[in-house]
Amino acid sequence: MDVQRESDLIDECINKIQTLAALALYGDNVELAVQVIINEARFYCSTIKTDESRANLLALKNRLNKLANFTHPSLPAYKKTLQFAASAVMIS
Repeated sequence: MDVQRESDLIDECINKIQTLAALALYGDNVELAVQVIINEARFYCSTIKTDESRANLLALKNRLNKLANFTHPSLPAYKKTLQFAASAVMIS
């Protein structure tokens, strides 16, 4: 897998999770949908079987944590969704 595809995968996951985080602002429970996105990313990375799959998951987790840290305090549901997503990324 080349670098562009890896970046696209991470960007796609981030975009989906940010969309769900926006829905959480309206009171929607999005934890299951977030978990599905993270599981899909983990499955995709595990099927590639490269040294980069761990690095991709780590990059995803780091970006989610950074986004959560920079989220304005007036958006607690948005921040909580990003934090939940980051915590759901398990790297083995």
